[in-house]
Amino acid sequence: MTLGEKLRSLRSTSGWTQPEFAQKLGIEQSYLSKLENDRSIPSVEIFDKLCTAYEITPDDMIKDLDKDYVRQKLMHIPIIANATNSKHEVAKGKRKAAVIVCSTFILVAVLFFFIAHLELLSSNKQWEYFSPGVYFEEEIAHCSKDKSVQECQLKFTGNPRSAMNTAAKTFITINYQGSEIYEKLDVGYRNYHAKRLEDKRSTANNIFLIFAVFLATLGVLGLIVEARFYRIDKQS
Repeated sequence: MTLGEKLRSLRSTSGWTQPEFAQKLGIEQSYLSKLENDRSIPSVEIFDKLCTAYEITPDDMIKDLDKDYVRQKLMHIPIIANATNSKHEVAKGKRKAAVIVCSTFILVAVLFFFIAHLELLSSNKQWEYFSPGVYFEEEIAHCSKDKSVQECQLKFTGNPRSAMNTAAKTFITINYQGSEIYEKLDVGYRNYHAKRLEDKRSTANNIFLIFAVFLATLGVLGLIVEARFYRIDKQS
Protein backbone atom coordinates (compact mmCIF):
# COMPACT_ATOMS: atom_id res chain seq x y z
CA MET A 1 0.00 0.00 0.00
CA THR A 2 1.18 3.55 -0.78
CA LEU A 3 0.56 6.71 1.25
CA GLY A 4 -1.94 7.92 -1.37
CA GLU A 5 -3.96 4.73 -1.03
CA LYS A 6 -3.88 5.04 2.75
CA LEU A 7 -5.04 8.65 2.60
CA ARG A 8 -7.97 7.78 0.28
CA SER A 9 -8.96 4.93 2.60
CA LEU A 10 -8.84 7.16 5.68
CA ARG A 11 -10.85 9.93 4.06
CA SER A 12 -13.43 7.45 2.82
CA THR A 13 -13.75 5.94 6.29
CA SER A 14 -14.09 9.42 7.83
CA GLY A 15 -16.85 10.37 5.37
CA TRP A 16 -15.21 13.56 4.09
CA THR A 17 -15.22 14.73 0.52
CA GLN A 18 -11.98 15.98 -1.02
CA PRO A 19 -13.07 19.64 -0.89
CA GLU A 20 -14.14 19.29 2.76
CA PHE A 21 -10.94 17.63 3.87
CA ALA A 22 -8.74 19.99 1.82
CA GLN A 23 -10.45 22.93 3.56
CA LYS A 24 -9.93 21.26 6.95
CA LEU A 25 -6.19 20.92 6.23
CA GLY A 26 -5.94 24.41 4.76
CA ILE A 27 -4.59 23.20 1.41
CA GLU A 28 -5.78 23.24 -2.19
CA GLN A 29 -8.04 20.41 -3.30
CA SER A 30 -5.74 19.82 -6.26
CA TYR A 31 -2.81 19.27 -3.89
CA LEU A 32 -4.83 16.82 -1.80
CA SER A 33 -5.76 15.00 -5.02
CA LYS A 34 -2.09 14.71 -5.94
CA LEU A 35 -1.29 13.33 -2.49
CA GLU A 36 -4.08 10.75 -2.72
CA ASN A 37 -2.97 9.68 -6.18
CA ASP A 38 0.74 9.49 -5.29
CA ARG A 39 1.67 12.31 -7.64
CA SER A 40 3.11 14.30 -4.77
CA ILE A 41 4.83 13.58 -1.43
CA PRO A 42 3.74 15.52 1.67
CA SER A 43 6.11 17.86 3.44
CA VAL A 44 6.85 17.39 7.14
CA GLU A 45 4.22 20.03 8.02
CA ILE A 46 1.51 18.50 5.81
CA PHE A 47 2.26 14.98 7.09
CA ASP A 48 1.78 16.23 10.67
CA LYS A 49 -1.50 17.88 9.67
CA LEU A 50 -2.72 14.65 8.04
CA CYS A 51 -1.97 12.64 11.19
CA THR A 52 -3.65 15.26 13.39
CA ALA A 53 -6.74 15.47 11.16
CA TYR A 54 -7.23 11.70 11.14
CA GLU A 55 -6.29 11.46 14.84
CA ILE A 56 -3.67 8.77 14.29
CA THR A 57 0.03 8.52 15.11
CA PRO A 58 2.75 8.62 12.43
CA ASP A 59 3.40 4.93 13.14
CA ASP A 60 -0.25 4.10 12.45
CA MET A 61 -0.10 6.15 9.28
CA ILE A 62 2.77 4.13 7.82
CA LYS A 63 2.31 0.71 9.43
CA ASP A 64 0.38 -0.71 6.44
CA LEU A 65 2.62 0.90 3.81
CA ASP A 66 5.08 -1.05 1.70
CA LYS A 67 8.55 -0.92 3.29
CA ASP A 68 10.32 -0.14 0.03
CA TYR A 69 7.87 2.68 -0.62
CA VAL A 70 8.47 4.18 2.84
CA ARG A 71 12.25 4.07 2.44
CA GLN A 72 12.22 5.55 -1.03
CA LYS A 73 9.53 8.22 -0.60
CA LEU A 74 9.03 9.15 3.05
CA MET A 75 12.41 9.05 4.75
CA HIS A 76 12.72 12.84 4.46
CA ILE A 77 10.16 13.09 7.26
CA PRO A 78 12.21 12.96 10.49
CA ILE A 79 9.67 11.13 12.62
CA ILE A 80 9.30 8.40 9.98
CA ALA A 81 13.06 8.13 9.51
CA ASN A 82 13.59 7.87 13.28
CA ALA A 83 10.84 5.27 13.70
CA THR A 84 12.15 3.21 10.77
CA ASN A 85 15.75 3.35 11.99
CA SER A 86 14.63 2.51 15.52
CA LYS A 87 12.79 -0.57 14.26
CA HIS A 88 15.88 -1.62 12.33
CA GLU A 89 18.03 -1.21 15.44
CA VAL A 90 15.60 -3.27 17.50
CA ALA A 91 15.51 -5.97 14.83
CA LYS A 92 19.31 -5.89 14.60
CA GLY A 93 19.58 -6.29 18.37
CA LYS A 94 17.18 -9.25 18.34
CA ARG A 95 19.14 -10.90 15.52
CA LYS A 96 22.39 -10.38 17.42
CA ALA A 97 20.89 -11.92 20.56
CA ALA A 98 19.54 -14.85 18.54
CA VAL A 99 22.98 -15.44 17.00
CA ILE A 100 24.57 -15.40 20.45
CA VAL A 101 22.01 -17.90 21.77
CA CYS A 102 22.42 -20.21 18.76
CA SER A 103 26.22 -20.03 19.02
CA THR A 104 25.98 -20.84 22.72
CA PHE A 105 23.85 -23.89 21.90
CA ILE A 106 26.52 -25.10 19.48
CA LEU A 107 29.35 -24.52 21.98
CA VAL A 108 27.47 -26.38 24.72
CA ALA A 109 26.77 -29.19 22.24
CA VAL A 110 30.50 -29.48 21.49
CA LEU A 111 31.23 -29.49 25.23
CA PHE A 112 28.69 -32.30 25.82
CA PHE A 113 30.15 -34.28 22.92
CA PHE A 114 33.67 -34.13 24.36
CA ILE A 115 32.41 -34.97 27.85
CA ALA A 116 30.81 -38.11 26.44
CA HIS A 117 33.64 -38.97 24.02
CA LEU A 118 36.44 -38.50 26.57
CA GLU A 119 34.40 -40.16 29.35
CA LEU A 120 35.05 -37.21 31.66
CA LEU A 121 32.07 -37.79 33.96
CA SER A 122 31.18 -41.42 33.31
CA SER A 123 33.32 -44.30 32.06
CA ASN A 124 32.30 -46.63 29.23
CA LYS A 125 34.66 -49.33 30.51
CA GLN A 126 33.24 -52.33 32.33
CA TRP A 127 34.86 -54.86 34.61
CA GLU A 128 33.44 -58.20 35.65
CA TYR A 129 34.53 -59.57 39.03
CA PHE A 130 33.94 -63.29 39.50
CA SER A 131 34.17 -65.35 42.66
CA PRO A 132 33.87 -69.16 42.22
CA GLY A 133 32.73 -69.64 45.82
CA VAL A 134 33.29 -68.98 49.52
CA TYR A 135 36.52 -70.14 51.17
CA PHE A 136 36.37 -71.50 54.74
CA GLU A 137 40.05 -72.12 55.38
CA GLU A 138 40.18 -70.45 58.81
CA GLU A 139 36.91 -72.01 59.95
CA ILE A 140 38.02 -75.47 58.82
CA ALA A 141 41.43 -75.06 60.52
CA HIS A 142 39.72 -74.14 63.79
CA CYS A 143 37.17 -76.96 63.43
CA SER A 144 39.85 -79.56 62.65
CA LYS A 145 41.26 -79.25 66.14
CA ASP A 146 38.39 -81.39 67.38
CA LYS A 147 37.30 -83.17 64.20
CA SER A 148 38.84 -84.53 61.04
CA VAL A 149 39.50 -82.17 58.14
CA GLN A 150 37.04 -84.08 55.93
CA GLU A 151 34.28 -83.70 58.48
CA CYS A 152 34.94 -79.99 58.83
CA GLN A 153 35.05 -79.45 55.05
CA LEU A 154 31.79 -81.34 54.70
CA LYS A 155 30.27 -79.12 57.41
CA PHE A 156 31.19 -75.82 55.82
CA THR A 157 31.29 -76.56 52.07
CA GLY A 158 29.21 -79.66 51.65
CA ASN A 159 32.22 -81.33 50.04
CA PRO A 160 34.66 -83.34 52.19
CA ARG A 161 37.43 -82.77 49.64
CA SER A 162 37.28 -78.95 49.30
CA ALA A 163 37.71 -75.91 51.52
CA MET A 164 35.49 -73.87 49.16
CA ASN A 165 31.81 -74.17 48.33
CA THR A 166 30.41 -73.59 44.83
CA ALA A 167 28.24 -70.56 45.57
CA ALA A 168 29.63 -68.49 42.69
CA LYS A 169 29.02 -64.76 42.59
CA THR A 170 29.61 -62.14 39.90
CA PHE A 171 29.23 -58.37 39.76
CA ILE A 172 29.94 -55.83 37.02
CA THR A 173 31.28 -52.34 37.68
CA ILE A 174 32.74 -49.40 35.74
CA ASN A 175 35.35 -48.90 38.46
CA TYR A 176 38.51 -50.98 38.26
CA GLN A 177 39.29 -52.27 41.75
CA GLY A 178 42.40 -54.30 41.00
CA SER A 179 43.01 -57.71 39.49
CA GLU A 180 41.73 -59.41 42.65
CA ILE A 181 39.37 -58.36 45.45
CA TYR A 182 39.30 -59.90 48.91
CA GLU A 183 35.91 -59.79 50.68
CA LYS A 184 35.67 -60.90 54.32
CA LEU A 185 32.32 -62.48 55.20
CA ASP A 186 30.75 -63.27 58.53
CA VAL A 187 31.74 -66.87 57.81
CA GLY A 188 34.53 -67.41 55.28
CA TYR A 189 35.75 -65.06 52.58
CA ARG A 190 35.60 -64.54 48.80
CA ASN A 191 38.26 -63.85 46.21
CA TYR A 192 37.05 -62.01 43.11
CA HIS A 193 39.08 -62.08 39.88
CA ALA A 194 38.78 -59.19 37.41
CA LYS A 195 37.91 -59.58 33.73
CA ARG A 196 37.72 -56.64 31.29
CA LEU A 197 34.46 -56.58 29.33
CA GLU A 198 33.73 -54.93 25.99
CA ASP A 199 33.18 -51.19 26.35
CA LYS A 200 29.54 -50.14 26.54
CA ARG A 201 28.50 -46.50 26.46
CA SER A 202 27.04 -45.52 29.80
CA THR A 203 23.56 -44.06 30.23
CA ALA A 204 25.06 -40.72 31.29
CA ASN A 205 27.21 -40.52 28.15
CA ASN A 206 24.22 -41.45 25.98
CA ILE A 207 22.28 -38.57 27.53
CA PHE A 208 25.18 -36.18 26.90
CA LEU A 209 25.32 -37.26 23.23
CA ILE A 210 21.56 -36.86 22.80
CA PHE A 211 21.70 -33.35 24.25
CA ALA A 212 24.74 -32.57 22.08
CA VAL A 213 22.88 -33.54 18.90
CA PHE A 214 19.72 -31.71 20.00
CA LEU A 215 21.50 -28.46 20.90
CA ALA A 216 23.72 -28.54 17.82
CA THR A 217 20.66 -29.01 15.59
CA LEU A 218 18.84 -26.12 17.27
CA GLY A 219 21.90 -23.89 16.99
CA VAL A 220 22.58 -24.63 13.32
CA LEU A 221 18.91 -24.29 12.31
CA GLY A 222 18.68 -21.04 14.28
CA LEU A 223 21.72 -19.59 12.51
CA ILE A 224 20.34 -20.63 9.11
CA VAL A 225 17.00 -18.92 9.84
CA GLU A 226 18.72 -15.78 11.12
CA ALA A 227 20.92 -15.65 8.01
CA ARG A 228 17.84 -15.81 5.77
CA PHE A 229 16.11 -13.03 7.74
CA TYR A 230 19.28 -10.96 7.54
CA ARG A 231 19.40 -11.28 3.75
CA ILE A 232 15.70 -10.43 3.46
CA ASP A 233 16.10 -7.39 5.72
CA LYS A 234 19.20 -6.24 3.85
CA GLN A 235 17.41 -6.47 0.51
CA SER A 236 14.49 -4.50 1.86
